[in-house]
Amino acid sequence: MVGEIKAQQESLRMMYPFIPLGINPAEAGSQGIVSTTGLFRKKPLIQTFGALTSSQQYFSIDLPIRAESWGLGFLGYNTDQSFASASGVSSNLGLAVVGAKSYRWGRGNEVRLGANLGLNQYPILGKNGSSEFRTSYGLGLKYIKEDLSLDLSLPTISSNPVGGYGAPLYAQAKYNFHLANQNHLKVGLLMRQSGPEGLAVDAHAVFWWAERLGFGIWLQNTGSELGNRALLGSLELPLGKNFRLGYSYDFLGQYVSTLPAGLSGSLSSSTSSMASGYHQIYIRYSLDAGNGKLAAFRP
Repeated sequence: MVGEIKAQQESLRMMYPFIPLGINPAEAGSQGIVSTTGLFRKKPLIQTFGALTSSQQYFSIDLPIRAESWGLGFLGYNTDQSFASASGVSSNLGLAVVGAKSYRWGRGNEVRLGANLGLNQYPILGKNGSSEFRTSYGLGLKYIKEDLSLDLSLPTISSNPVGGYGAPLYAQAKYNFHLANQNHLKVGLLMRQSGPEGLAVDAHAVFWWAERLGFGIWLQNTGSELGNRALLGSLELPLGKNFRLGYSYDFLGQYVSTLPAGLSGSLSSSTSSMASGYHQIYIRYSLDAGNGKLAAFRP
């Protein structure tokens, strides 16, 4: 069984550049607004004849409740893993309910405790697309002090993990530097400790010009496609107070494989000479939660 499983981390955990709630349930309600995010990934952008394609969808929503002392959220995703399957298309989907509790003290100190409960479908690669459904839960801790945030989380804890892998542990540190002329520089590190895969460290930096346009670079050693490294370039554009559009591309995308042997009458599988990373498009829609915080800029 173990030999048939590769990088059984849910794809959702790799989408934290645009969906941070997927890494730490303590994020629920932390922005003080109602935030809804949809993310669409596709590889390649234009499909060639006889080649596999992959499209993936992710969704999150979270909001503060009870005078911002609590947060509530929901996560959902539906992906395929066609580029890693040797005998057809496997799928990977999940749903989760998320909750968080906030504790504040002193001058701007806040600690948030979070938990999630989810249902996940894990693909068993090499078995003609068969899969297993497992329930899981997650725990998260978040400390906030003005522009600094520190996170520790175990978002996917299963009593019967696929392949015997334990729950990955995540640690994060982020800081937003306020520069002149309403410019911002947000930097961060993410570390993941995951069983036999050991320690992986990510780093990112996002520069915001006059709070109108964001340019980001994300090095993800924790993976973007079944454990492979990723180097994302991102662009974000606020459209008023309610909308934000974003795009990113993985420059370390793997080569595109043609259909495996035996599918659609093909006698052998092959690999094209053109590398293709995931194109990611996201849209975020936000609403005020009755506290007037919607107008505040969020890098």
